[in-house]
Amino acid sequence: MANHIVIILHGIECKPEDTLWSEELSWRLSITCPNLEIYSRKYGYVSGSSVWWNWGFKRSQVVDHEARYFNALQADRGTDAKISVICHSLGGYVVHKLLERGFKFHRIIELYGAGDENQDWSAIEDNFDRIYVWFSQNDEILPRSNFGKIGLVGPTNKHPKVVRIRTKDGHTSWMEDAEMYSRLPIWKKQLEG
Repeated sequence: MANHIVIILHGIECKPEDTLWSEELSWRLSITCPNLEIYSRKYGYVSGSSVWWNWGFKRSQVVDHEARYFNALQADRGTDAKISVICHSLGGYVVHKLLERGFKFHRIIELYGAGDENQDWSAIEDNFDRIYVWFSQNDEILPRSNFGKIGLVGPTNKHPKVVRIRTKDGHTSWMEDAEMYSRLPIWKKQLEG
């Protein structure tokens, strides 16, 4: 077993019975990064309306669900295992909340996430090695978010372990085959670097 595990978290409106972008990325990254153990994590369908308008109840349920998963993963792999995350949209929100709860991640690649753009990184800096925040002012979904727009505006608080990556992407346009394929070397470097 590898000592560096990468978990890919999707966002809203993803049906577990469908093949998701995260599975495609997992497959491609497994070939590009053979020394990493990479998994696409399907945490279940979450409707957009339940997240946008439910004032936190559904979001809290998802965070609690993933907290149990990451606790079990850490218990199974031991404290010396490196756990990294690639997260998109609601997945970014989940990762921010897990960091605030004390979960420790090696590398985080946040792709147009719904995490808090005003996150106080200094308060949680012991819980991560490095975060790469991919964001775009062309994101057409996150302007509606009432709980986090880091994928739209980037992190507002500077921190030496948080890297801002501004693009011209829409919320999901980076998932297209050519775009995803072209970024594999970048994500490989971010995970392994």
